[in-house]
Amino acid sequence: MQNNHSTRARTDLLRDVFFSPKSAFESYFQKHELGGRDLFVTHLSLAVLGILSKFVSNLIQIFVFKVTNTDEETSLTLFQGVFSVFAFYVLMIFVFRLLDSFRLYHKTRDRLTDWDGPEPHVFTVSFLPFTSTAIFWILPPPFPLVFVGIGALYSLQLSYMYLSMIRHWTTAEFFFFFLKASLFFLFLTFFPLLVYNIIRTVSF
Repeated sequence: MQNNHSTRARTDLLRDVFFSPKSAFESYFQKHELGGRDLFVTHLSLAVLGILSKFVSNLIQIFVFKVTNTDEETSLTLFQGVFSVFAFYVLMIFVFRLLDSFRLYHKTRDRLTDWDGPEPHVFTVSFLPFTSTAIFWILPPPFPLVFVGIGALYSLQLSYMYLSMIRHWTTAEFFFFFLKASLFFLFLTFFPLLVYNIIRTVSF
């Protein structure tokens, strides 16, 4: 019974984030029906949908090619790009979680006036439309990438909408936050390479 309730709540959140974004945020942060695990499951389910969409897309393209080119063989396979699409969305899910973690600690706050602190999972909720673009991998290229771009822009708009309303962020603050986050991710990417090169230089 509880699983059915969680599934319905996740479905309602996904619907509201498209048709009533403000209600989606209010529902998540005020009703407390869902948690971080539920958001992760929702994102992961959409990523799995990307696997199915890409597989069906490959199947259609192979069928069309065989019908229209009876004398040639196609290099496209049923599983080509399927797991790459899934890996891409899973990677982005962790990026959203890191963005939320970075947002919680990227500037100091006055505990006397803001005892509870910033709301968690703002970006994880905002970027549900981005992960939802997984369904569009059923379309031939370059349409999936177009919808990925549209989903990213819409998700950014949602995150800015919430942070500007609740946290009173300005456009400049939002821009500089992403600038800081980009530097943070660059550090996370290149620091292991730096350590590896130092160890290799010392060892050899």
